[in-house]
Amino acid sequence: MKRILMHNENEGIPITALREIKILKRLRHQNIVPLQDIAVSPGSRSGRSRASIYMVFPYMDHDLSGLLNNPRVRLTQPQIKLYMKQLLEGTIYMHSHKIIHRDMKAANLLISNDGTLKIADFGLARPFKPEGEDYTSKVVTRWYRPPELFLGEKKYGPAVDMWGIGCVFGEMLCGGPILQGSSDQDQLDKIFNLCGSPTEETMPGWTSLPGLEEKGVTYQVKPHNRQVYDYFLPYGGIVGADLMDKLLVLDPKKRLTAFAASDHDYLWTEPLPAEIGMLPQYDPSHEYDRQRRAEGQQDRHTTHRNNNNNNSNFHPSQASHGHHPSARHGSSLPAGGGGAGGAGGGGGGNGGAAPYRHNGGGYNAEHDRRDKARPHPAASTSAAP
Repeated sequence: MKRILMHNENEGIPITALREIKILKRLRHQNIVPLQDIAVSPGSRSGRSRASIYMVFPYMDHDLSGLLNNPRVRLTQPQIKLYMKQLLEGTIYMHSHKIIHRDMKAANLLISNDGTLKIADFGLARPFKPEGEDYTSKVVTRWYRPPELFLGEKKYGPAVDMWGIGCVFGEMLCGGPILQGSSDQDQLDKIFNLCGSPTEETMPGWTSLPGLEEKGVTYQVKPHNRQVYDYFLPYGGIVGADLMDKLLVLDPKKRLTAFAASDHDYLWTEPLPAEIGMLPQYDPSHEYDRQRRAEGQQDRHTTHRNNNNNNSNFHPSQASHGHHPSARHGSSLPAGGGGAGGAGGGGGGNGGAAPYRHNGGGYNAEHDRRDKARPHPAASTSAAP
C-alpha cells in the first residue's frame, strides 16, 4: 500500500496524488504495476489522528535495489536481459500513451520471484506533449537524473526516462549505483567524467541553460573524454557496453528510445534473456527493509559510541569493579549486492563483478538485425481504457 499524505484535509486529495491515480487507471500493461483499490482510514473524532487514503497494489517479492543489495543474489546476464526486456516493454507502452515516469530508478522496479518486473511509483509521472511544454526540472532522484535537468532544462520528454534506464542497466551490470553524486554539482562532475565534457556538438544548447547559476553557483566544466564504452566493456561485453554507450548520451535527442533499445543486439544475442519462472527463488528483498536495518545498526553504533563517551573519564582503579566499557562493535551491512555473472559464473560485489565475456565473435554494428523475426515489444499489450 502507498499512503497519500494529507497535509490539509480541508483542501482534499493533493493534485499530485490525483494525477498518479488517473495515470495508473489509464495504463494497463503486464510490466506496469496495477492500481487495485483505494482504501480510506477515517480519522479520530478528537482530531488526534488524521484520515488517511491508501493506494493498494499487488504484493511483489522484491524491488531491484533490494535485490542488488542482497549479498545472496548474483544476477546473471540472462537475468539482467530478462529484466531489461520487461523494463523496456513497459516503457514503450508508457511512452506510447504519452506518459513520462520522471523517477526511473532501481527502487521503483518491482520484481516477483518468478522474474516478472513491473514499473512502480508514478508519483512524479505526468502526461507530455510531443511539441514540448515547460515542466519542472526538479524531478528524478539525483543518481538517475539526466544532465539536462541539472542544467535547468524545462522542455523535455521521454529521453529523461531513458537516461534513468541506462543508469539502472549499469547498476545491474556492476552490482551497484554507477553515478553516486553527493550534490548536484558533484553529480554533474561524475556524469561528465564518464560521458565526456559537454560541447555544442555533444550537447547542443547546453551553454544557454540556466544550470546551477539559478542557485548562485557557477559550474565550470573540466575537459574530459567520453569513456562509457570502455568502462562497461568488462561488465557487459561488447554488445552490453554498446547499449550503455547509446543510453548514457548527453544530447537527449540522440539517446536511444525505448523501442530502439528493445531492438538492440544486447537482447538478441547469446545468452538470450531468461524465461519467466526459470529464475532462482530469493528471500524478499526491498530497499525500505535495507534502509531500516541500516538505521537500526546506526542507532546501535551511536548508542555504543555514546556509552564509550560516557566512560571517557575511566580510571584504571575502576577495572576491578567491572566499569570498563565493552569493546564490542556491531557488524556492518554488506556493501553492495552481486554484480553481473560472467559467462562462467556469478559476479562480484559493488564494482567488483566478474567480467562477462561475449562469446559471439566480433560485433558488427552495421549488420542487418531485421533478418531475425522479432515480435513488436508492445504486441501483447492491451489498449488503455
